[in-house]
Amino acid sequence: MNVSVAPLYPLEGRIQHYAWGSRESLPGFLGRTPDGQPWAEWWLGAHPSAPSTVGSVPATTLDVLVGQDPAVMLGDDSRDRFGPRLPFLLKVLAIAEPLSLQVHPSVGQARDGYWRERPADAPAPADPLYADEWAKPEMVLALTRFDAFAGLRPPAAVVARLDALAGDLLAELATPLRRTLTFDAVAELVASLLRLEPAARRQVVAEVTTGIERLARAEAPEAAELSVSAHLARRYPDDPAVVVSVLMNHVVLEPGEAMAVPAGLLHCYTRGLAVEIQGTSDNTLRAGLTPKRVQVDEVLGVIDVTAQPKLVWPSEPASGLETFHPGVPDFALDRLCLAHATRFRLSGGVPAIVLAMDGTLRLSADGATTELRRGEAVFVPAATGPVIVEGLGEAVRARPGTAERDQRQDDGAA
Repeated sequence: MNVSVAPLYPLEGRIQHYAWGSRESLPGFLGRTPDGQPWAEWWLGAHPSAPSTVGSVPATTLDVLVGQDPAVMLGDDSRDRFGPRLPFLLKVLAIAEPLSLQVHPSVGQARDGYWRERPADAPAPADPLYADEWAKPEMVLALTRFDAFAGLRPPAAVVARLDALAGDLLAELATPLRRTLTFDAVAELVASLLRLEPAARRQVVAEVTTGIERLARAEAPEAAELSVSAHLARRYPDDPAVVVSVLMNHVVLEPGEAMAVPAGLLHCYTRGLAVEIQGTSDNTLRAGLTPKRVQVDEVLGVIDVTAQPKLVWPSEPASGLETFHPGVPDFALDRLCLAHATRFRLSGGVPAIVLAMDGTLRLSADGATTELRRGEAVFVPAATGPVIVEGLGEAVRARPGTAERDQRQDDGAA
């Protein structure tokens, strides 16, 4: 079905009021009055569970708009690679309390899990583990200091951490790892922790809490990063995922730094404001630290204990333009910083979402012009030609991933 196509479609994102969200940060970013609820995520995209509203087409959402004419909205390249769907979802995260300890499947694992839960001639599951057939790679770009646990420490470092905490049950559980300092043994330790009986769970969490308190009194160097685990222990005294958190890397991103989260990477975001771009999928498998459903066996089947977080350093096609390529085909992120008399020419031919982060920006494409202020966004169909961005401020553009060398040829100062 062909539709009359506009060059630029204003988008209204969707707020997600998860318990871990900040009550102030996201309303402040969007210029709205706090209402006492936690504002956790601002979604911009065509995810079927919370698609953005298309402001110029009343009562239409972005998933409907894309579905009416995928060839025009997405372009042939995106359709060939990802089907008739927008392959990325853009978010702003405002984290006041730690998220769940979680992992995302690869596309192969997602497809296997999806169809395993939906055998032929059987009704669809009421509460599936796998919501779709897609992977969910992620990348976060910090807007403030951003803290996370991401990836398990090397085997020797795991043993050293457990020695520092000095708990009897912890030492017993770590015995196989001491014999063979391998990632396989780390995996066995994580499995043993997550499968502990209730009484043993409370004991290991108590041992971790006591160990962290002792390190804090001694002003040990690791005490500061372990304070987050101590906070988790107070909230979840029966959850062995607290113990797993102390075995993980503590990652701190400063504003402007980015981290990629590949399939299989165990992670937990703990605090900060960030832009996140991810694959359009809802496949999240939780190991703990949440009142939501925990899927230990599925997590253990998906986790890659050798996976490590990847800092993503941007290329700079032009002064003031940074491009973040996280190494997955689903998405890339451009960051534009505009000063007086600066203008950028962004290439067309791909579906994109442009979100204003600060200031006032003017976007022009195919004879249409619109202004964006902080928190405002537009969808740019693949059929739209080059977009000229002018003004004073900052913006990000989400789009499918492409070869960096191709992007450098098309985008830059105009």
